[in-house]
Amino acid sequence: MEEHRFIPWRESDRRLLVTAAILALALGIFITVFYVVFTTIRIDGPSMAPTLLNGDRILLTKGYPDPAVGDVLSVNVPDEYGRSVRVIKRVAAIGGDTVEVFGDRIYVNGDLAPSGYGAVPEHEDFYAPPFVVPDGMVYIAGDNRGVSYDSRIVGPVPVSAVNGRVVAIVFPLHRLGGVE
Repeated sequence: MEEHRFIPWRESDRRLLVTAAILALALGIFITVFYVVFTTIRIDGPSMAPTLLNGDRILLTKGYPDPAVGDVLSVNVPDEYGRSVRVIKRVAAIGGDTVEVFGDRIYVNGDLAPSGYGAVPEHEDFYAPPFVVPDGMVYIAGDNRGVSYDSRIVGPVPVSAVNGRVVAIVFPLHRLGGVE
């Protein structure tokens, strides 16, 4: 029985070589995209509904030095015990903006900041007088403000605490798409 050897000028062996090269390239691109440039995380909780739902898997950039109003970010904030926790929130204001809070309504430079469910006042007793967000900080808020642990509680967050920007929902497949 003759053993098959790789011979580059044989047609079948050339196709095998091209197929192996394409698969190696695809694997390299996949690893670069999902482990070097981006990461995926699972949404836990309803604070960003209806934009992001509990159980959604999202694609997140690694790092994001220049957040803008409206961006959905992953940010580390202190919890009630002082431990750092990751939250996914929308940027309502950036350094230099004036913020005033009435319950679940957030006014930025005098205009109502949009939320996913509209400005439904569930916490009418909460009030924060007007203040200016310091440079190098962002004011974050959940789209579902009634259940959101955000800057109304922890205050403005340093840009250095931003882990990345949410790019897309990748699972479940019926919700696949970009995040506005």
